[in-house]
Amino acid sequence: MDTETLIRALARDEGPTPRSQIAARIALALGVGLGFGLLALSATLGFRPDLGTAMWAVAAKALFAAVIGTAGLGAAMHLSRTLARTRAALPLLIMGGASLLIAAIALASEMPEHRWAAWTGNGFPWCVVLIPVFSIPTALGLVWALRDGAPTRLTLAGAAIGALSGSVGTIVYAGFCPVDSIAFVTTWYVAGIALSAAVGALAGRWLLRW
Repeated sequence: MDTETLIRALARDEGPTPRSQIAARIALALGVGLGFGLLALSATLGFRPDLGTAMWAVAAKALFAAVIGTAGLGAAMHLSRTLARTRAALPLLIMGGASLLIAAIALASEMPEHRWAAWTGNGFPWCVVLIPVFSIPTALGLVWALRDGAPTRLTLAGAAIGALSGSVGTIVYAGFCPVDSIAFVTTWYVAGIALSAAVGALAGRWLLRW
């Protein structure tokens, strides 16, 4: 939205939705998106067969995604405001860089002959594709939740939505993923979230217009 359109909208009392209402919508979008994602996982790939014994590993991966999601939530809340500052996305960039550093340290600590398996799980990292897929229900809900907040940084707001929904998609995917390597998780899970953010940035320019 350009400045003149913004002024005209505000002059017509078309102000943004109250923050408390946006927060309630976000909570609803996250809950419903997670629920739909888990149902989709159960109906398609299914949960990993050793889920009972691997619960701690799955929980750790879900917690890792939730930490990134917290930064995405803060960025999405801030960027949903009119004329929000672009630095709101900085925590996400810092977390992404820190994750890659952790991956490098984890790989360095592995025996050379084990590094490839630790990094890729001895196969194609399908999580890069599946995380964005399982994030779709949450992303649609977040667009509905944030659009009426009158965002003006549409690309960044879309990227924040993508990162947050990608984190939810990662929590869902963790219930299936059989690879628990730190290097794998901190590389490819982050890549899946980053791809979700990139798609969100592209889509945000159109979906978040008001």
